[in-house]
Amino acid sequence: MTAVAVGYIGLFIASAVTDVLWLRIPNVLVLALVALFALACVLNPPQALVWNHIAPAVVVFALMTVLFVLGQMGGGDVKLLAAAVLWAGFSALGPFLIALAVYGLGAILIFTVFRAQVAATLAWAGVPVPVSLETGKSIPYGVVIAAAALSVGPGF
Repeated sequence: MTAVAVGYIGLFIASAVTDVLWLRIPNVLVLALVALFALACVLNPPQALVWNHIAPAVVVFALMTVLFVLGQMGGGDVKLLAAAVLWAGFSALGPFLIALAVYGLGAILIFTVFRAQVAATLAWAGVPVPVSLETGKSIPYGVVIAAAALSVGPGF
């Protein structure tokens, strides 16, 4: 496994964990994903970088920014989703979006429908209950984005 792959996996896992625990995705993690993408492009340049990777990421960022402005999506989720699409590229966008939908449904079930039961189980087991389960105000979508990104991997 290459250092780029290890970084890719580690940064997405770190993003998911911070979102579950604190409902925050630090900008440094998203910036590190973008910087790692740039490094990966230098080491192994993808074909049609602008059209296959950058353009889809910019479109997703613009569309999700509208949802952020409307209060429907968190700012960290918007940035992490754009970074994930940057990595996935146009060739893996379809499978990435399907994975996003499937994992999103799972997150809805865990963080809304079964939130109280999951929180009670964690408390019973002596595990600290994450903020995302305590509040019930929002779903840590960073987990969903990270799971989808890890499912499809880098698109080049």
